[in-house]
Amino acid sequence: MNAIRVDSLMPNMNFTESVFLDEKYIVLSPDVAVDESLIERLKKWNYTKLYTGGNPVTRSEFVKTDDTPTIEYTLDENIRQKNDQEAVGKFYFDLLTFTKELFTDFLSKNELDVPLLTDKIKSTIEHVKKHKDFILRFAELKFPTENYLYNHSVNTALLSLAIGNILKLAPHRLIELGIAALLHDIGMLRLPPALYMSEKPLDQSEKKNILAHTIAGYKSLRALSVPEPLALVSMEHHERLDGSGYPRALKGEQISLYSRIVAVACSFDGITAERPFKDSLDGHHGIIDLLKNNRNRYDENVLKALIFSISLYPVGTYVLLTNKAKGVVVKTNPQNPKCPVVKILVDKNGVQLAEPVLIQTSDQAGTSIFRVLEEGEKIQITGK
Repeated sequence: MNAIRVDSLMPNMNFTESVFLDEKYIVLSPDVAVDESLIERLKKWNYTKLYTGGNPVTRSEFVKTDDTPTIEYTLDENIRQKNDQEAVGKFYFDLLTFTKELFTDFLSKNELDVPLLTDKIKSTIEHVKKHKDFILRFAELKFPTENYLYNHSVNTALLSLAIGNILKLAPHRLIELGIAALLHDIGMLRLPPALYMSEKPLDQSEKKNILAHTIAGYKSLRALSVPEPLALVSMEHHERLDGSGYPRALKGEQISLYSRIVAVACSFDGITAERPFKDSLDGHHGIIDLLKNNRNRYDENVLKALIFSISLYPVGTYVLLTNKAKGVVVKTNPQNPKCPVVKILVDKNGVQLAEPVLIQTSDQAGTSIFRVLEEGEKIQITGK
C-alpha cells in the first residue's frame, strides 16, 4: 500500500481505492471526499500517515464507478459507541437492581416508596432520551435474575417511555407513564413464583389464577395510595381494543392511554424475550407479529410510535442490503423507520471487512434493506 501523509491531505480530495488508518480501520471509501473534520480528527489522535492501494485524485477527476452509497465514518465513532454501551449497561443494571429492591420491599413489607420511585423514573427518562438507540438494546444486555418479572418490568418501562417520547407526552405524564409501566405486573408478586415462572404449560385452574394478577395488582397499588390512573394500568394492560382482553373485556377508548401504551410495550417484550416455555422472536419479527397478527388488538398510534422508537429494523438486527452487503443496524432513523444506519460487516462482494464501516441506508441510493438475515447467516458473519 501507498503511505499518504496526513499533512498532505486537502478538503475535497478523493482516492481511487479505500483509505486505511492501519491494517484494519477503513477511513474513506473511494466515493467519499476528505473533509476538514476528518483532518482535524486525524491530527487530534496524532496520526501522521494513512494507507491506500490507490492514488489521490481531485474532485473533478473522480468518477464514481458503481452505486456504492456514501459511507460516513469517524475515527471516534467506535469509541463513542463503546462508551455509550458501557454507560447503558451500568444504567440498566442499576435500574434492574432498584426494581428488585422495590419489589422485595413491596412483597415483604407491603411498602412502596413512591417518591423514590418517582425520582428514579425522572432519571430514567433522561437516560432514554440521551441513549435511546442503546437503551432499547436490552435484549443484548444479559443480566439474568432469579425472577423474570424484574427484567420484564424494566424492559416494559423503557419501551413505554420511548413510545411516550414519540407521542410527545408532557413531562409529568411521562413520569406517570414510567411509574405505571414499571409497576404494571406487580400483581404477579401476589402469586406463587412457581406458578408464573413455570416451565410447563399451565392447566385451566393455573391459567385462571394467572389472570387474577391484574386485579390483585390494582388493589395492592390503590391500597398503597398509588393514584388511580397509574394503578389502573396494572388492571388494564391485558385489555385489547377489540374486546378480546381481560379482566373486563374493555374496548377502544374505554382503555386508558397509559394502559394502551403499556399493552404494546409489555407484549413486544413478551414476544422478543427469552422464556423457558416458548421461542423468542428478534425485534424485527416481533414488530411484524404485532402488525400482521395483532394489529386490531392494539392502538394504531401506539404501534406507530413503537416503530418510530425502535425502527422497523431495531438496533442489533442483522440485515442483507439490496446491493448484497451484510451488516447490523446500529442507529435508528426516526424520519424513516425503514432506513436505519447499518454497520457493514461483509461487503457486496462477500468479503468480510477487517473493520466495519457505517452506511445510511436509503431507498433513493439503492442501498435499502432487502431482508433480515436468518440465524445461520448471522453466525456466518459474526461467528456466534
